[in-house]
Formats: sequence, structure tokens, C-alpha cells
Amino acid sequence: MRVLVNKQELVSDKFNVDATTTELALENNQPGEVIDINFVPNLVNKTFLFFLNLTSEVTINYNIPANSQISIINIYKNRECEQTANLFYNLLEKSQVNTYHLNIVNSSITENVTFNLQGKRSILKYYLASLSTYDYYKKTIIYAHHLAPGTESEIKTYSIAKDNSLQTVKCTSHIEKTMSKSEAHQELRLLVFDKTSKAISDPILLIDENDIKASHANAVGMLDPEQFFYLQTRGLTITQARKLICMGYFKNVIDAIENEELQKNIINEIDKEIGE
Repeated sequence: MRVLVNKQELVSDKFNVDATTTELALENNQPGEVIDINFVPNLVNKTFLFFLNLTSEVTINYNIPANSQISIINIYKNRECEQTANLFYNLLEKSQVNTYHLNIVNSSITENVTFNLQGKRSILKYYLASLSTYDYYKKTIIYAHHLAPGTESEIKTYSIAKDNSLQTVKCTSHIEKTMSKSEAHQELRLLVFDKTSKAISDPILLIDENDIKASHANAVGMLDPEQFFYLQTRGLTITQARKLICMGYFKNVIDAIENEELQKNIINEIDKEIGE
């Protein structure tokens, strides 16, 4: 595995990430590689940016120690080949993690995302922003596994399918028996941009305990004509209204990025892909 840590190149399958390691670029050299990302203890209010330049299938383990309060942003970069990412987030006691996935490149990508809430009162918030174009597919399979009492998961996905592309989101929240006082919430939103594009969502709650809170919301559809009309009455053209509505799907992820130049580049890229 080739890794750029703060723009310095390293080759390894294990990394310790501390407060100074704010940016990592990962590139796998061969199919089936596994890399362990080990965050050091006592990280509070820190944001870590991962650029995933994948060439094939890879497994990445994000190991988060107890009492951590961090944000992890994954941005896919490779436009040249089909790729599969198996991402495991392992949370220990009282850890709080905000996870953001930005998936807007012109390539087919399968994400298998597993959250193991292993420690008591661990909290996960996950945001996916995905755009598929041309005839590519974006497939995301999410599994939030509550393995300790008092754990919380909040999953929000925002996907747009354009041209002849396909967006698929399957989300399973599983609260095991005796994991009382846990909470699992899902919100899946998929926007179909054209009559030739497709979107499929599958929200699942697996609840084996009574003393919990759980919910899911699911919406799949095309752009709302009433929203267009409202925005046009405020002086926007149809093109401006369409871009504004679509950009709202990416707001949570873009706002989490602290680098203003990177924010602008991403906004320009999305604006270009949405087109006229």
C-alpha cells in the first residue's frame, strides 16, 4: 500500500494517526490489500482527510480508541477503473466519530461500509454524498452493528443518479439483544436526475432488544416541479434552480472540509458534472 502522509510518501499496511497527521492519500498496488489505520488516544475535535485513489479492491480498518472525538472524511479520487472499498470503523467506549464519504468521480464504485460500535456509549454519525453519471454505478452497502449498550448510530445518505447511471444504497442497522438504551436512525435520500437513470434504496432495521430507539426515512424520486417553481419565483433560472437543489445534497460533506480551496474545487466539480 502506497500512502502519502502530509504529502510524504510511505509504504506500509499499518499507520498510527496522531494530531499532526491531518491528511493521508491511500493508493493500493494490488487487489486484496489490507491497511490498518490506528488513531492514537486522546484525540478531541480533530478532522482527518483521506484521499482514496484506489485501483481495485481494498480493505481499510479505522480503529478508534476510547474517548475519542474525531471526524473522518473519505474522498474518492480515481477516475480510471472500477473499484471496491471495504471500510470497517471500529469504535471503542465513549468514542464519538463523524464520518463523511464523498463519492463523485466518474467511475463505478462499490462501498461496503461496516460500523462496529464495540464500546459502551460509542456514537457514530455517517454522511454519504454520492453522484453517478454516464453509465457508471455507485453501490453502497452500510451495516451499523451495535455491540454494546448505550450506543448510537445516525446514518444519512444523499445520492444523485444522472444520465444512464445507477445508485444503490442498502443500509442495515442491527441492535443486538441486551444492547439496551441504544439508538439507530437512518435517512436515505436518492434523487433521479433523468428518466434513463435509476436509484434503488433498501433501509433495514434489525432489532433484537426492546429498550431502544430506532427509525428510518426513505425517499426516492425525481426533481420536484414545485421546488423549481418556487425558486423561479425568486428569480432563479431552471438551470440555477436545479444546481441549487442538487448542491444541497452535498452540503453536509462539503461543510465538514476545513480546506477552503478544496471546498471550492469540489463545488466546481459537482457544478460541472450536473451540467446544463
